[in-house]
Amino acid sequence: MSNAVLITKLRPPPARPGDTPRPRLLARLDSGTERRVTLVSAPAGYGKTTALADWVAHGSASAAWLSLDEPDNAPQRFLRHLVAAMQRRDASLRELGDFVGEDLEAALITVVNDLAANEAPLCLVLDDYHCIAAQRVHELVGFLIAHAPPQLRLVIAGRNDPPLPLARLRVAQALTEVRADELRFTVAEARSLLERQGLRLAAADVEELTLRTEGWPAGLHLAALSLRGRSDPHAFIPFFTGTDRFVLEYLTEEVLLRQPAEVQDFLLMTSVLDTFDAELAGAVAGLGGAGDAAAMLDRIERDNLFLVPLDGQHRSLRYHAFFQDLLQHRLRTARPDLPARLHRRAADALEARGQPEEALRHARLAADEVRARRLEVFLERLQPAAEALEAQALDAGGPDPGRSDRGTSASAAASPAADPALEPLTERELEVLRLIAAGLANKQIARRLDLSLNTVKTHARNVYAKLGVGSRTQAAARARDLGLA
Repeated sequence: MSNAVLITKLRPPPARPGDTPRPRLLARLDSGTERRVTLVSAPAGYGKTTALADWVAHGSASAAWLSLDEPDNAPQRFLRHLVAAMQRRDASLRELGDFVGEDLEAALITVVNDLAANEAPLCLVLDDYHCIAAQRVHELVGFLIAHAPPQLRLVIAGRNDPPLPLARLRVAQALTEVRADELRFTVAEARSLLERQGLRLAAADVEELTLRTEGWPAGLHLAALSLRGRSDPHAFIPFFTGTDRFVLEYLTEEVLLRQPAEVQDFLLMTSVLDTFDAELAGAVAGLGGAGDAAAMLDRIERDNLFLVPLDGQHRSLRYHAFFQDLLQHRLRTARPDLPARLHRRAADALEARGQPEEALRHARLAADEVRARRLEVFLERLQPAAEALEAQALDAGGPDPGRSDRGTSASAAASPAADPALEPLTERELEVLRLIAAGLANKQIARRLDLSLNTVKTHARNVYAKLGVGSRTQAAARARDLGLA
């Protein structure tokens, strides 16, 4: 085996002309200096490498850098490059030869002892750690984390959570975590990015574009590419989705096609659902039970495949809007016969769960006219009772906590298939509440969820009644108190 070291793997990538300074991220990375490990974990295109390279360039740390790739799954190659990276910052580290033999821990002990003898602080950045699949390499990194001297800090960046002792580090307060929520662009950062790309948009257009991309950095860069040369950017922005050519190519090549076949199939089939839990996803994907679907969703969430939790318990979920656009496009293209069948499965499951409004939407998408008409008649009969209950709750200042029927969805309570264990809020109401808590106006929520403004107002009134509140501010505060947002 060659003992050559590829020097370009030991240098952070240089800044690009369009990169946007993000001082808040630099401060966040600085804040973890006292902890042993920093994990930067987010889906593709969230600017992990860019943020870390900017952090290193600004002198926030005396950092050794190692960009990982597939060949680093060979333990000897990995260890050779690991030592070479640290030697660039600490010349006192000894050469370890070719690491002949299997006792690589002995080689690491030599590294640890040399680091301990030199008290100067050292930060080691392991970028693109998602490229590592070899358990032996994970064991070596785990050994280094467990036995490193206090002056060594590790920063591990990748598209998924690595199989390292993260839970133990959390309990020991030795782990700093930077995830997608912190890596998303704010409106101000998006404006700066677009201006650096030569685009000067109206404030409302920047806000709309940030909203549509959900602050996804790659999405904003790709939007800038699509906007160049357009005479009327304002007219284009409402049509910028996950099926834009640049977005479609990026997500297909960088995300979807890198997944195993069973994960791709699950993603495609569940893309017909706007929001879902394990039970509903399993029913639509044909997995037969919530257990298998829950295991698949756990896997997808660990791998950061653009899955967005809608509650604190991660029971209610959705896909990032652009990722859902891609999945639905692939589904229609590859299996044009399948979407209608999947919508019928969704309608079956939702009606059985006592969610007739959502069941009706899927029945219409499945072109199941008989079921759709039956559900329409049911909801028409239910509407006067629901309106009376809502008015009563609002007049009384909210539901009586001593009355169990006040905390139940009117449609679920009246449906013959209702499950008494259902959460008081429907999935759509929960999503509206989450967006209210995030500070979005009704018009913004309508655009995000592709609903009419009147429908959003109806959902908001239902949410107020069920939570016993009378304003958006109170609803947001109540949602946070209950761990719903």
